[in-house]
Amino acid sequence: MPFPKLGQAIVAGAIVLALLGSQSSAGTVTGTATYRERIALPPDATLYVELQDISRADAAAVTLAAQRFALNGVPSGFELSFDDALIHEGMTYAVRGSILQGEQLLFTTDMVHPVLTNGEGNSADLVLVQAGGQGVATLEGSEWTAIGIDGAVLDTNRPPQLSFAQDGAFGGSGGCNRFSGQAKINGNSIEFPDNMAATLMACPPEMEEVEDQFLAALQGVTTFAVAGDSLVLLDAAGEPVLKLVRAQ
Repeated sequence: MPFPKLGQAIVAGAIVLALLGSQSSAGTVTGTATYRERIALPPDATLYVELQDISRADAAAVTLAAQRFALNGVPSGFELSFDDALIHEGMTYAVRGSILQGEQLLFTTDMVHPVLTNGEGNSADLVLVQAGGQGVATLEGSEWTAIGIDGAVLDTNRPPQLSFAQDGAFGGSGGCNRFSGQAKINGNSIEFPDNMAATLMACPPEMEEVEDQFLAALQGVTTFAVAGDSLVLLDAAGEPVLKLVRAQ
């Protein structure tokens, strides 16, 4: 009769699958999250922590694990679990955090916190910055120089520039061409227009590439965070798409 043998094969296959599945183990990243401002959090605030693969400079970070935590104050500890099978030597991983009230971004990380590979450990202490602060007044009269686009550090002799005047008016340079327009700013929310006025000068290919990336990134911006001499422009998912420093 073939059925007993078939049953034995099914059982044996299940054991093999179970053994293979057991080879994938869970790792953890631990740490703390805090901010420097003396501001009380609303009672429904939550901490959102992500483990991201930031290996590719030409692509957005990939989230490998994420979790929300209830917040009673800061500093707040966290422990984030992930699948060890997703981690590979030679790649680069980082932890980022946000504090939210519902879907409103209150605080966010504005710097990279590497973990796991390249000599880094499995813990990260996050210091978050306030998202937006005083709205238009925070940006009005300020001038900024871009240092990063979509997680990649800019390496150019003529980095893009961005400045703000009254009521959301802005202007700047992509490194070759100049542009200007009127942004909609409300609290920590900011929206750049699709139809910015811009010059049409011919640019060297490498300069044109940076300029195109910068202008494209502006279109995805929904919120901003200012911390001292740093400005971070974030997309709807809370991902930093542009990092700038105050122009000297």
